[in-house]
This record gives sequence, structure tokens and C-alpha cells, in this order.
Amino acid sequence: MDRVLIQKVVDEARSEEANLVIWDRRDTFTVEQDDMADLEVGDGHLRVKMQDGRVTVYVEFDHIYKLVVERERSR
Repeated sequence: MDRVLIQKVVDEARSEEANLVIWDRRDTFTVEQDDMADLEVGDGHLRVKMQDGRVTVYVEFDHIYKLVVERERSR
């Protein structure tokens, strides 16, 4: 996946204070809005510290096949 596209989705999730759902070839995980400040778009990978800094996840751009900005649903 392209770095510019990934950065755009990350920026959108941050500005909307939304969650970011990431699918890679092995797993699916959600970066909650509280953890978005600890998400870094690096050279060829995303790095995010989750669970109050206890877990650091690295995902290579080439392994990401879907990113979704998960907005709060209003009824």
C-alpha cells in the first residue's frame, strides 16, 4: 500500500478522533482513538504503541491490504 494513502487515512482518523482498523495478511486490529497519538508512519511500516504502551505493533506497508476509519455511529 502507498505511504501517501496510508498517511492520508491516518490523518483523517486523527482529525475525526476515530478508530483506525488495519487488516494485514495475518491479522486485523483496531487502533483506538486514544492510541492514535502513538501511531507513527515510518519508512515502509506503521508503528503503534497500544495498551498503555505495553504493546508495540509494527505493520509493513506491503502487508496492509485494508485500512478503515471507524467513525462513531449516531442514531
